[in-house]
Amino acid sequence: MNITLIGMAGAGKSHIGKKLAERLGLTLLDVDRDLWEVKYGKGIQEILDEMGEEKYVAEEERLIIEGTNGKDNMIISPPGSVAYQPKAMQHLNDISHVIYLRVPYEVIESRLEGKPPRAIIGLGRKTLRELYDERHPLYEKHAHFTIDTHGREYDDILREIGEFLDTPRD
Repeated sequence: MNITLIGMAGAGKSHIGKKLAERLGLTLLDVDRDLWEVKYGKGIQEILDEMGEEKYVAEEERLIIEGTNGKDNMIISPPGSVAYQPKAMQHLNDISHVIYLRVPYEVIESRLEGKPPRAIIGLGRKTLRELYDERHPLYEKHAHFTIDTHGREYDDILREIGEFLDTPRD
């Protein structure tokens, strides 16, 4: 069983992914850390600055598909820009349960404020608010399950995800 957590930067994909992986005995695959930074030996913002957005998004889609193809028992934590990658989203939908970690915009904004750059695709051409508004319906479209996580205890979030995973599907 694979589980993919999608959402904006700052939504908690890595934190919730780590706790979910521990609880379910799965391996956490953080795409930024485990695929990008391992392959290129540098931080994702530096990679983005060198590649430019178009090449970066195409490479990211390829890395996600190749890095997860034929693998099982993973929690996959892709960057928020995965919503713009139809082939990667289709692949993740085919190999995993896709869960959207929905967090209000104001929370995302406060979590990212004062943090170092995080290679957020589109930021600069658009505001963080515009990106949030653009991506939110894409995340909902691709998710098998959406969970509101803000203001909730990890145990409640993990329990609700577990209930979703235990529910039979066609």
